[in-house]
Amino acid sequence: MTINEMLHPQSLEESKEMLESYKSSKILAGGTDLVLDLRRGKIEADYLINLNKVKELKNIEDREEFISIGSMVTFTELKENPLIKKHFSALVDAASAMGSPQIRNIATIGGNIVNAAPAADIIPCLLCLGGTLNFESKSGKRTLNCIEYFNSYSQEGIKGNEILTEIILPKTNGLSGFYKLGKRNALAISRLSAAVNINILESKIQVFKVALGAVGRYPFLLEEIEKLVINKEINYILQEDVTNQISDVVCESIKNRKTMPFKREAVKGVYKEAVLRALICGGNLNE
Repeated sequence: MTINEMLHPQSLEESKEMLESYKSSKILAGGTDLVLDLRRGKIEADYLINLNKVKELKNIEDREEFISIGSMVTFTELKENPLIKKHFSALVDAASAMGSPQIRNIATIGGNIVNAAPAADIIPCLLCLGGTLNFESKSGKRTLNCIEYFNSYSQEGIKGNEILTEIILPKTNGLSGFYKLGKRNALAISRLSAAVNINILESKIQVFKVALGAVGRYPFLLEEIEKLVINKEINYILQEDVTNQISDVVCESIKNRKTMPFKREAVKGVYKEAVLRALICGGNLNE
């Protein structure tokens, strides 16, 4: 790894100018993934643009019907923020499960998204919560919802001159939860994860979103499950009809991988735990 210079912009505008001017450069957010990739030779760069001093990217703001999360917000800040606790318990679950306290203090939500790893903790949550991503460059701005972004990543993935600036989440008043199954010797890595977002009216499901991580190239939303459970009683989402269908999706998604038999069964428990966390948080679990 040979880096000629570490650049420290003080503003978003200065960051965009540097990214445009220094062609062989990479954005440094938390750096928990980037530094390892540089050392292993998986990526190359002559310059690193460190966004740590760009205050515009560190805010969590209430915008009436939406919450804006800056891309440089760390997982510790996400976990402890009152707005996030109030509206998006899945994000609190994901942030709490993100590696060690030292990693949570450094790793950023933007870095987790841009790295686009199959096991990225935050992405299943954003898919379920209807998240939108805002990108900026010297040439303009671009906005994409998370589903479109990851479904068409080869065309829509972040460009070399772009910075992910913020994540926008609507206040849906839903109940959300996240759970991951990790390896004991690798706290920050998920072997399997699930996130859910549930809207309930008079004990019946009105909206139901479930997304899985680490069972494909990118986390993805299971739209067929929503169709299965709409207008059903709350308890139905924990029944075998649902868990078996989720298992079938996993089987199809990674059918040629050695991990398929394990994940096909394990996903049932991971999914149920995410659902239970959402319902317990919302006080809707029937004892």
